[in-house]
Formats: sequence, C-alpha cells, structure tokens
Amino acid sequence: METAGVGGSSGNGTVFKLTPSLGGQWTETVLYSFSGGVDGSNPNGNLLLDGAGNVYGTTPYGGTEDEGVVFEITP
Repeated sequence: METAGVGGSSGNGTVFKLTPSLGGQWTETVLYSFSGGVDGSNPNGNLLLDGAGNVYGTTPYGGTEDEGVVFEITP
C-alpha cells in the first residue's frame, strides 16, 4: 500500500494498492480518497499495518484545526 499526496476524487490524495496481474501489468485499487476536510488532505509518510490488517498513516493538512490527521483504514 502507498499514498499519493494529490489525486483521487477531490484532488486531495489517496491510499492505494498495486496488485500484479497477468502479462506483467499492475492493477491499482484506491482504498481511500481524501476529501480535504476533517478526514485530512495530502497524505504522506510511511503507512503502518497492524496484525488485524488495519492501515495507519498521517496527513499534514485537514482535520478540525487544519493541522493534519492520523487516519486508520480498516479491511
């Protein structure tokens, strides 16, 4: 899994995964698209994965005070 600081449905970034497929191609699956509001904007940095499959990361912008958020994506 990776993050992209821009792009997604509102241009505020995504969390995505790439899966190999036949013929050397890759399939991209967007796991979350940030809105730029309280859910954050422009995710960056490393993602952490726990034993239950939850993914954690941070954004530098967004949140209730526009100072970033820590997010969790559950499987």
